[in-house]
Amino acid sequence: MTEEEIYLLFVKWLNNHWWKMPETDHLLPSFKTFFTVEEANLLTGFPFKPTDLKELAELKKMDVDVLAKQLDVLAEKGVVWKTNREDSHWFNLNDAFFIFFRGSFYSSSPGEKTIALAQPLNKYFYEGVMAQLASARNKPLRTVPIQRTVEDPRKILPYADILHLVDSQDFFALSNCSCRQRKNLDPESNPCNHPMETCIHLGSLAHYLVENGLSYQVSKEKVLEVLQVAAEEGMVHAVSNREEEVDTICNCCRCSCLFFESFYVYGQDKSHDYSNYKVKIDSQTCKGCGLCVQRCPMEVLELSEDEDGRGKKSMLIAPDRCLGCGLCVYKCPTQSLVLEQRPDIVPPPKTIGEWAKRWVEDHRKA
Repeated sequence: MTEEEIYLLFVKWLNNHWWKMPETDHLLPSFKTFFTVEEANLLTGFPFKPTDLKELAELKKMDVDVLAKQLDVLAEKGVVWKTNREDSHWFNLNDAFFIFFRGSFYSSSPGEKTIALAQPLNKYFYEGVMAQLASARNKPLRTVPIQRTVEDPRKILPYADILHLVDSQDFFALSNCSCRQRKNLDPESNPCNHPMETCIHLGSLAHYLVENGLSYQVSKEKVLEVLQVAAEEGMVHAVSNREEEVDTICNCCRCSCLFFESFYVYGQDKSHDYSNYKVKIDSQTCKGCGLCVQRCPMEVLELSEDEDGRGKKSMLIAPDRCLGCGLCVYKCPTQSLVLEQRPDIVPPPKTIGEWAKRWVEDHRKA
């Protein structure tokens, strides 16, 4: 079997999971850059469900200690998930989205393989890999409003309350934004000047990333500081799109976020799922400074002449696109904008299993 055939078999195996890697010009260059042929061979047929190390050694016909060392290296690359259970170690293969667009680019000290991956992967990105998001009713991330921008904070539901989410956790990890890092490591990409360490992780994902050197533990106070910096910098708070066991709080910028690119580059209907809020403008107090227009990541607002012809005011030109993030409200110097609750409250999927079920159904219909 040739090396190319080994890589293609690995791609085929990975494509059994929810995220697919379509064959294009830069698919194999990306795989060959990030994986050795030996790793590709080892991971073909590797279980997606947690499996005991001894059972894996039997499956792969390898010495347990030799296999353990190889899997530890792959866990540090974000390729396999390692779980410690009492005196045993369990491993499973991560999905392709996590491997290529999340875990590998989280570290503040990326390895040589990750650095080399950025350029071919960015080229691959524009060859259609994000098209599979188009048919999904529920995107992977859901917008969460900046709390102080909501008209009546008392009505914020727990799953939409970023502070409630933070207060419910006892372990936090902080990493580089994987989208921003992927762009900044590529000399052919336009660099992003937003802060890098803005990706917050919770629960088992936080522990996994810290244990494998892909992130580091931080305090709740640090998390709140990061959220405030993100709001100041004009980055959208977005969380794993489910009510239970949210594992990530992203702070997304239009210039790097792959979900914003799915909207602007691929022309999809939305980048993130909307929050249950939308912007409302008081034209009587608006001074037409234009700051809200500059900060809106979805181009929902523009400055237009008011009806009385007395100057320019901020106007809603695409209300259906409003994410309900509150970035425009947060910096309004005259407090002329506020987030009001949408007429219909749409809860996110309850669990990751429900989200995955909807994903499969949407793609089957498409």
